Amino acid sequence: SSIIVYGESAGIGKERMITKETPLSPANFYGDSKVKAEEALTKMADENFKVVVLRPPMIYGKGSKGNYPILAKMARKLPFFPNVKNQRSMLYIGNLCKFVACVIEREEYGIFYPQNREYVNTGEMVKHIAGVRGKKIHLTGLFNPILKLMGKLGGKLGGIVNKAFGSMVYDKAMSEYDFEYQMYDLEESIRLTG
Repeated sequence: SSIIVYGESAGIGKERMITKETPLSPANFYGDSKVKAEEALTKMADENFKVVVLRPPMIYGKGSKGNYPILAKMARKLPFFPNVKNQRSMLYIGNLCKFVACVIEREEYGIFYPQNREYVNTGEMVKHIAGVRGKKIHLTGLFNPILKLMGKLGGKLGGIVNKAFGSMVYDKAMSEYDFEYQMYDLEESIRLTG
């Protein structure tokens, strides 16, 4: 499944923390399809068929698709990047693999919320990506008023801005289990992703 079952990110300047009490509220067909798949699989569960539902945030790693490669491209090409105060839950593929291995070995079942140990700020992450590639990028608040306006206007462009610079995190307590899976911190995961 995915964190998308809880809907969209908060707009720029707003915070969104998901807890175990947060109701499911998919904002689009994709999120709704995840909820329906969870429901169908959960109905099949019994003592001989254990179901594990993972609701990870954005997953990234070498060769990943989605938002991370776009941010990496910006880190390579841009001299400046917006310095927006936000927080995102993310999950490095190495941490996800370790999580899945632990769940299988322990024969766990239920709903799980794996994430990296630390929340990520988009601008700081782009700065780390640039640094790994031997490039300097400067963070600036100069673009923040324009980004906030675009986020408020909505539409496709506003959605992209809010997704990149809005906040959406899992409460860290939701991602603590009695096994260790958060093997890679942000800096090392970015270095390994390249």
